[in-house]
Amino acid sequence: MCAPQLLFLILAAAASVDAVTYNVTAPTEWWQKNVIYEVWVESFKDSDGDGKGDLNGIKSKMEHFVDLGVTCIWLPPIYETPMVDSGYDISNFTAVNTDYGTLDDFDALVTAAHELGLKVIIDFVPNHTSDEHEWFLKAKQGIEPYYSYYVWNKGVYYGDYLSYPNNWLDVFNDGTVWEWVDEREAYYLHQFSVHEVDLNWTNPLVMSEMKNVLTFWLDHDVDGFRIDAAPYYVESSTLENETRSDKDVDSSNYFYLNHTQTKDQPENYPIVKEWKEHINNYTASKGNDKVRFICTEGYSDIEYVMKWYDYDDDFPFNFYFIKDGDIANDAVIDTAEDIYDIFIEWLDNMPSGKTANWVLGNHDMNRIATRIGLYRTDGLHLSTLLLPGVFTMYNGDELGMTNTYLTWAETTDVRACSTTNTTYTLYSRDPVRTPYQWDNTTSAGFSTNSTTFLKVNPDYVTVNLAAEKEADFSHYQNIQKAIALRNTTVWEEGTVDVELIEDQMVGIARQLDGENPIVVLMNWENSTVTVDLDDYFDGLPDTLELVIADMYSGLNDNVGDTYEKSSIEVPEHGSMVLLGVSS
Repeated sequence: MCAPQLLFLILAAAASVDAVTYNVTAPTEWWQKNVIYEVWVESFKDSDGDGKGDLNGIKSKMEHFVDLGVTCIWLPPIYETPMVDSGYDISNFTAVNTDYGTLDDFDALVTAAHELGLKVIIDFVPNHTSDEHEWFLKAKQGIEPYYSYYVWNKGVYYGDYLSYPNNWLDVFNDGTVWEWVDEREAYYLHQFSVHEVDLNWTNPLVMSEMKNVLTFWLDHDVDGFRIDAAPYYVESSTLENETRSDKDVDSSNYFYLNHTQTKDQPENYPIVKEWKEHINNYTASKGNDKVRFICTEGYSDIEYVMKWYDYDDDFPFNFYFIKDGDIANDAVIDTAEDIYDIFIEWLDNMPSGKTANWVLGNHDMNRIATRIGLYRTDGLHLSTLLLPGVFTMYNGDELGMTNTYLTWAETTDVRACSTTNTTYTLYSRDPVRTPYQWDNTTSAGFSTNSTTFLKVNPDYVTVNLAAEKEADFSHYQNIQKAIALRNTTVWEEGTVDVELIEDQMVGIARQLDGENPIVVLMNWENSTVTVDLDDYFDGLPDTLELVIADMYSGLNDNVGDTYEKSSIEVPEHGSMVLLGVSS
């Protein structure tokens, strides 16, 4: 064991072979203790029977967020869009997608949320516009200043043959990032879909336009922004070719190259800083004390992710339970040591005075219960929820929802449809976007329509919110209990001690003088382990009470029982949350 070091919020601490200990002070802003709940609008709740979710559907279920204990809901793109890429292809940044409702519906949702003490953040998608956006339609006509809002290139001639400017590939595996426009006799750049045209972030007029977008939504009382695709705004001005990766994939696949010229460029960071300054200036101009925050999305190596903190990003999303750095590499979470290393890597690398973030799932990646198995899902949720920092939850993960199998014919995701009927499952995001499972009625209570935009997972008959609320114990109830513990003084201010136990279990202790400590034990392996907590944690009381047991531990009937710290038996794949008992 190592002695605690004095830290503010969460700061890097020195590691030993036995433990890493961090001291924490109370959060000073509301967002620093957030549980952010991502609502995938299309799949959450349908209010009008058309088989697609909408804003009024979300408003009708606002009590769900309160009951669960989340403090902030995040809405992915709600903007006007042709829906080529699930709304990330935006044709008007200040209009609402009519499939979801109206601007009045959005205002009503925000008002209802605020009346219940909830915050609302929305996606800000500044990397590109739809090719149907008015700016791009004018750019194709050569009209300034709109032509210069985008990235154009005349191409390279090899003799009489006109070719692309370089070998860069788009993220959606379509091949080149360059698309020819006859009217302009030039290529435009698209890092994502060919229908998502990259904005030119070297043009100050683009910054001015997008600040106007931020102001528009601030006027509609949003509490912050999740900023999309942060590593992709600026590309290398040299247009240098990218080198071949070691991935065994087709030459049109994004992972075929190392993306050193098109991703994580240093010019990206000041752009985000300027947005945050704009948001702060807006708030100051209103003469109130409302606090708004931003967070950035990006799959990158740790040094690139941590750099966002230095540019007034309140926190970058921590995707290391999903991807190991770059998006090409899946996270390795096969052992307890893998889990331990992910915890420690983030905490050790985070700059002084900043707030951590923990993400287990989102709308782009396989559901956590599918990736690690239902029997481990509770343990990882309990561990990450009870570490300090902001926790980000994807809708349905609180139920243990798993991926829904969809055939090639049922697949709609543009990223998958650009592949083949034998490889699409590797790329499709549809399986994680199927309707939320409210109950066991028609379409899982998501819609009165038996036909929904994506089919409902057949397991909805037993895996649904109503059933999990009524059960003696459930994933939902366990996550609800863990969120409630985040309101305790020991969670807000207690030291954090993270341990790897017997190479098969992760232990976390939260301690504070005068408060009952919280201990989380997560056994990642398929054998029972007995632990003497004194071998790993200093200062725990002799007796601890079991307050949460994971669904498959066999310990649910033991909740309320007390254990001696010298001999606690944790079943295979079992997880426990214990509170110290005052003597």
